[in-house]
Amino acid sequence: MIYEPKGWINGDWVSAVNKKTFPVLNPANSEVIEYVSDLGSYECLSAITSAHKAFPRWSALTAGERSDALNSWFEIINSNSKPLSELMTSEMGKPINESLGEVKYGASFIQWFAEEAKRIYGEIIPPKQKNQRLLVSRRPVGVVGAITPWNFPLAMITRKVAPALAAGCTVVIKPSEDAPL
Repeated sequence: MIYEPKGWINGDWVSAVNKKTFPVLNPANSEVIEYVSDLGSYECLSAITSAHKAFPRWSALTAGERSDALNSWFEIINSNSKPLSELMTSEMGKPINESLGEVKYGASFIQWFAEEAKRIYGEIIPPKQKNQRLLVSRRPVGVVGAITPWNFPLAMITRKVAPALAAGCTVVIKPSEDAPL
C-alpha cells in the first residue's frame, strides 16, 4: 500500500484521538474506497507544534541537502506513479491518463524546486545615499500552512510544499476531504 488512511505527524502515522473516520467514496460508483482518520484541532495543533520543533533542524540544512531531500521525494513519486494515478482515479474520478499526467506534473514541481533550493541568493540593492549598503538576505520564515483543493490533489500539494521545503520552511498540509489519499 502506498498510503495510510491517517495523518503523518512528527514522522508517524496517527489516527484521530477521538477515533472518528470519514469515508472516501469512488465517484463512479459511490463505493467506499477507504475510511480516513478524521483529524481535528488536537491533531492540527500537534502537527503545527511538531513542524515548529522541526523547523530549526530543517532550516539549518544546506541548500544542497534540502535539494537532495526534494530529489528523493521526486524519485519516490516517479517510482510510484502507477499506483498513485490509480488511487487518484478511484478517489476523484479523473481518467487514468489524466491522473498519470498529474502525477508527472506534480513531480515536476518537486524537481524544479529541488534545483531552485540551490539558487536562493541574496542581492545588493543600489542605495539612494552614498553611505548606505542595502543587502537582501533570504531566510526561511517558519511553518507554512497549506490547504489544497480536490481537483488536483497531488499537484497542488507539491506546488505548495516543494517551494516551502526548498526555502527551508517546514509544512503542515490540509488536503481536501474529497481527495485526501
